Amino acid sequence: MLEILLLFAFFTSIGSFSSLVIHRLPIIESGNKSISLISPRSYCPHCEQTLPIKSLIPIFSFIIYQGKCSICHEKIAISYLVNEFIHLLVGGAIFYYLGLTPMFIFTYLIFSLLFILLILDFKYLYLPILINLMFVLVGMVGNIYFELFIPSLDGIIKISIVEQVLLGFVLGYLSLWLINTMYKIFKKKDGIGGGDFILFGGIGTVLGPFILPLIMLMGSLFSIAFYIINIRKNIESNEIPLGSGLICGFFMYVIIKFFELNISLIVS
Repeated sequence: MLEILLLFAFFTSIGSFSSLVIHRLPIIESGNKSISLISPRSYCPHCEQTLPIKSLIPIFSFIIYQGKCSICHEKIAISYLVNEFIHLLVGGAIFYYLGLTPMFIFTYLIFSLLFILLILDFKYLYLPILINLMFVLVGMVGNIYFELFIPSLDGIIKISIVEQVLLGFVLGYLSLWLINTMYKIFKKKDGIGGGDFILFGGIGTVLGPFILPLIMLMGSLFSIAFYIINIRKNIESNEIPLGSGLICGFFMYVIIKFFELNISLIVS
């Protein structure tokens, strides 16, 4: 029982912190020097009053106060609750299959970092370099030491895990850089942001170079879908959240491979 409570507190706290990062990073990027990721303490976005400790308990505080600020009673965005639930469910699923192992820690870190990037890119077309580089680093270390996602190809192709990780990053980064360079030659402006280069390189470090074309295809389809959603919401923007699409393609691929693995285990 204690283990369950500790896991609940850990997963929902990470979800709560991810909401804080998503809310504050664009403010910090705008040049506001009065705020950081650790200071000031959590506050209401409406009355800007510092929230008491009892209002910071993930999930429960939202339910107890009926989705309202405990001070000014204005409604709090339900996205905070959704983020906490998603981190709880995904974290619980990963822990169930991997247990408290280094693989669990790295896998959950990858999910959480990509979740933050997904929301920031979808809402603000913003892929912060710090989060991007953390994702690349976690992907590299996780695969090199624990072979999280990249399968060994010994006997098929003479290429080591380290070589796959490095090649995955280089090909991921350069592929989008090349597409953007060609676009810039004809249109005289950038068509893809630099954050997308790093993100796709990071996906290459996690999944290896040979899966990148599939992720690009799936990511492009998701990005087009997001663009159509924005049009239907009367959001006037010619920019497509490519990063969000690539992350959704990554998640979709991992989910498909997960079900394939479980089906093969059941059949065998």
